[in-house]
Amino acid sequence: MRKGLYISLFLFLISYSNIYSQDSNLKISEEYKRIENSKTLKIDSVSLKRGIDFSQGSNADEKIYKIFNKGKRIIKIEYEERNEGYRKWQKKTTIYLKNDLPFFIVEKSDGTMTLYTSNGEKAEPYKNFEEIYIYNWNEEKFTRFNNGHLAIPEMKICKICYEELIKKVKSEIKNKKVD
Repeated sequence: MRKGLYISLFLFLISYSNIYSQDSNLKISEEYKRIENSKTLKIDSVSLKRGIDFSQGSNADEKIYKIFNKGKRIIKIEYEERNEGYRKWQKKTTIYLKNDLPFFIVEKSDGTMTLYTSNGEKAEPYKNFEEIYIYNWNEEKFTRFNNGHLAIPEMKICKICYEELIKKVKSEIKNKKVD
């Protein structure tokens, strides 16, 4: 009898947490889609090109910073890195903010991965799409999807990395305004 009660209680807790996260994911999706569809956003951007790949004659690296404001509040940050040289790749991070804290993050990577085999090098296309639904930034409560599949819950997000990225984007935009 007790085992049945424990099993029922355990299954109830699992189903409750799944229902709660789905509801939260839906609310987060509605919020970021509302930001995406907003037509009253003010956009500040900076594009930095670094170096030339002389063997290929094209830009080796480009960084694009964008901040989307609604009034005086930053509600969206985009950071993009590109390499148009020998090995082309592109990585774009979009961070959606509410009250200056991230609530949804999208990372897209697109490029070429080089595999080294006994027959030599082989280039393969590489694509990765990651969505992070953040329920509580300070307590690191989130759900992560990698290419549409739920990622292992034990995999933490690099909170410090995103905080540094937010600071970097804000400083680049602020430096642009000073120049």
